[in-house]
Amino acid sequence: MNPLDEKPKVSIIVPTHNSAQTLTMCLKSIKDQVYNRFEVIVVDDLSSDETVKIAESFEAKILRQKCNPAEARNLGVACSTGRYVLFLDSDQILSSSVIKECVDKCLKEKAEMIRIPEVFIAKGFWSVCSAVWKNRYDKVELLYGKRFSLIHGKPRFFVKQQIEDIGMFDTLLVWGEDYDLYERLKSKNIREALCVSVLYHRENGSLRQFLLKNLRYGQSVPVFVLQTERQVFPLMLHHALLTFTQILKEPQRPRVIVGCALLLWIKSHSMIIGALRGLWH
Repeated sequence: MNPLDEKPKVSIIVPTHNSAQTLTMCLKSIKDQVYNRFEVIVVDDLSSDETVKIAESFEAKILRQKCNPAEARNLGVACSTGRYVLFLDSDQILSSSVIKECVDKCLKEKAEMIRIPEVFIAKGFWSVCSAVWKNRYDKVELLYGKRFSLIHGKPRFFVKQQIEDIGMFDTLLVWGEDYDLYERLKSKNIREALCVSVLYHRENGSLRQFLLKNLRYGQSVPVFVLQTERQVFPLMLHHALLTFTQILKEPQRPRVIVGCALLLWIKSHSMIIGALRGLWH
């Protein structure tokens, strides 16, 4: 028997929409993995740029369909052939041993979902401020997660059967669909583990894009609350305040602190406005 056949296969699912600027680095990081039994499934939301051509150059399986991220991930799972699934965003970059470590934890520790630490990297002032914020947001979870109710970081690597058994992603959710999936799996006492290896997330965008994204997320929150019966605004506010406190505790350039404060103000107000619009509609 070929030794490769003894390794369980991993299906890596990457939703895309006009992702040409970031997709090459994402797919290259997958190609460079030390674990080499995997398939890559790019689920493309009818991109108009070079996204599909880039995916083809890496010999990915490409599925093209108008879909939101939850629908894209479900479609990827339905068309996958691996024992495990890894959900990646097109602007994320894997360190070389991530997949091997996730598989090892599943086989040796009987874990069925794996969290992968995420490090945000950026260029440009507002992107840097957003990356600083998100890196501290994750740090707050490590520091206070056992003491407070927080919006926890979500696993990205799963035993596929568990995803299918739980009913996969709720396609009505365009925000919080991964958090909802995690909470449903956790309620079934699915064993989870944490990687040492990290993935890097390229934080891009302008202040205008940040505002529009949070308006869109806020508009989706009422649907999330209705679908899941979870009140998330108090948890989000508490987590955000702990994050800003953590930023103030650590050495930062004054401009970055001011930028983070402004982003917090924009995020909170745009999500509230978005939520009110969601309730109205």
